[in-house]
Amino acid sequence: MKKLNLLKTIIDFVWIMALIFIPFLLFFIGYLSISNEPFDVPINMNGIKITVLDLNAKIVLFFATLSYLLLLYGLYLIKKLLRLFQLKIIFDNKIIFYFNRIGNLFILSGFVSGIPAFFYKVAQGEIKIEIGANPFLYLISLGLFFTVLAEVFKMGKQLKEENELTI
Repeated sequence: MKKLNLLKTIIDFVWIMALIFIPFLLFFIGYLSISNEPFDVPINMNGIKITVLDLNAKIVLFFATLSYLLLLYGLYLIKKLLRLFQLKIIFDNKIIFYFNRIGNLFILSGFVSGIPAFFYKVAQGEIKIEIGANPFLYLISLGLFFTVLAEVFKMGKQLKEENELTI
């Protein structure tokens, strides 16, 4: 239980810091999308360096912000999931639903940030092959992990119900 409490504390801290950051992010992205002035400070989001604020860059910033908000909702669901674990609610439909929803959110977030970033790099002429991990692959993998975990818990719930019927 100590590890669960430590994990919940870390998730709560990240959640609070992210909530503090959201108004500034929304104001900044809103300002950049409305403004036509040149922005001299380069912006680096998800491994993409944006130096010129043209329409393509604004679209990428919008999708990166949307991806961030999807991840925050996933983090919120993880908080709820950990709370249920603290209450010793393990094989329940809510747990399965949360795992599945978190997985889908992470996969969607990966695509929402990865595809526009790819097209932005193509439009900038920065086509290169990189072997290694990037946020897109991490999010897709993490999302698939949570959906597989939902299936495992679903099978565990069925086994638990069958076991309870035989007793």
